[in-house]
Amino acid sequence: MMSQAFEHRWRGELAVLEALFGKEKVKRDLPRVKEIHEYTESKWNEYADQLRDRVVRYLLIGEAPPWSPEGIPQFLLDPKSRVRTLMQALRKVFPTYEVQSCGDCLKTFAAHGFLLVDSIPFAMDYSTKRSSGRYDDLVRLTATSYLQQKIKSSALAWAPDIRIAFFVKRNARSILKAVEQLSIGGRWCPLSSQMIAVNDAGYPDADKLRDIYGLNDDKGI
Repeated sequence: MMSQAFEHRWRGELAVLEALFGKEKVKRDLPRVKEIHEYTESKWNEYADQLRDRVVRYLLIGEAPPWSPEGIPQFLLDPKSRVRTLMQALRKVFPTYEVQSCGDCLKTFAAHGFLLVDSIPFAMDYSTKRSSGRYDDLVRLTATSYLQQKIKSSALAWAPDIRIAFFVKRNARSILKAVEQLSIGGRWCPLSSQMIAVNDAGYPDADKLRDIYGLNDDKGI
């Protein structure tokens, strides 16, 4: 049932995904893509529950959950996921003790009003595809049908001065081609390339994130 609902909901987006990766690859990988989607959506909702009585102050826009061929999917908002580069950067943005578990770190992030939202619902390896016009086409669709829709349907409270950052440069460029602003909490929030928080190697940069979030002069964090 979930399979049919997934394909019906993302019919147009999946057609573009096939144009980007090829029909056979998408057909072969789709069961795993659905599995990762279902798992990471549940973990996103569990994390969002920690924000129900809080205000979202810091929004981070990503690309998609990491692709993996098998095993438990890796996802930043899953307390059981291993520490990856993004988690390492965020531990410096919202300082936590190094000995803390990922679960404790996520509680710290939530306490400060941090939220991650991806722009694509399909966990695929986009590393060699981001320069393609078809990748732009995919993001143009999912920026509205997934990213914007997820923000609108979350029923979370959003700070009027919410800070927004991106951590995948080429994905951010594609989003900026598609939309100039996002509707967040009943307000239109403009997007710009100044919100891209990566270093020269393309990895999430803690100092840039703190700058974008207005935290470098904040002695309370």
